[in-house]
Amino acid sequence: RQLSGRVLFIEDSRVLQTIIIDLLTDMGLDVDAYTFAEEAWEAFSGGDYDLVITDIMLEGSMSGITLVRKIRRLREDYGNVPIIATSGFDNVSRKIELFHLGVNDFVSKPIVREELRQRVFNHITSYQNFRELRAQQNSLCSLAMLDELTQLFNRHALREFAGKYLSEAYRFKRDLAMAVIDLDHFRSINEQYGFVRGDNLLAELGNWLKRHVRDVDMIARWSGEEFVLLLPGCDNQTAALLMQRMQKRLTRFKPAGIGITISVGVATLRQDKQDTLNSLFEMADRAMYQAKMAGRNCVRIFESESESPVSETQE
Repeated sequence: RQLSGRVLFIEDSRVLQTIIIDLLTDMGLDVDAYTFAEEAWEAFSGGDYDLVITDIMLEGSMSGITLVRKIRRLREDYGNVPIIATSGFDNVSRKIELFHLGVNDFVSKPIVREELRQRVFNHITSYQNFRELRAQQNSLCSLAMLDELTQLFNRHALREFAGKYLSEAYRFKRDLAMAVIDLDHFRSINEQYGFVRGDNLLAELGNWLKRHVRDVDMIARWSGEEFVLLLPGCDNQTAALLMQRMQKRLTRFKPAGIGITISVGVATLRQDKQDTLNSLFEMADRAMYQAKMAGRNCVRIFESESESPVSETQE
């Protein structure tokens, strides 16, 4: 049963190191072998391993126990790599301590080759299956949450994550604004340049929008040529100012080689009204349509229950 994978192996006995390296390479594994834990930690920090096998008592300033601690403190997936600890001291309390530290297995010396072979096989196959499953889950999450064309969040993701923005705004009495952006004359663009170029325009615009919003903001493609931004910490005036700046920058950007303009509607969460995502969207969407009625390429703010959101800017 041949494997493919990479093993980090630390052992200060040259004889035992040679024996185990031969065993691992016979299984089809690539082995990076070290005598000192300091060297092994440096290699681990820059590598991608499927298994770590380390002696607990090592020469040098860093022990195998310290190496295990440092690996398990990592928060990335690399910190979950299986670890087999080896030692000539087959002590029950020492084993318990090692398992508390996070080792997955313990092999006492002298090492039985076939026993180690099977343990290595089991840990590597389990870890690789885990990583494959995680990759599939991430892929499915991306498919469910991302718009395929623009690679922005989709409407489902907006509804999924908006609750956190709303709850924090209500809990800490913070401002939260929403901006609804709609491309002007997009139907005419499709008719003039074709749907393929129209799709390319949306894809390039999505990438541009991601680069021109704040890290704390959430941007999603709502539908067609309409986009929604959640802007935490922004009142109407601040959100409108951000959208004005975006409009000005957009005049210098021609996605798919086509000059475009946008109409934007802005609304702010009303603490006393207990607004939801739907009510906030309705206000911002109405303001956006007022921008359309005002001649497009402008920003409008919704400030009251009236049918006429107030004007903020017009390019």
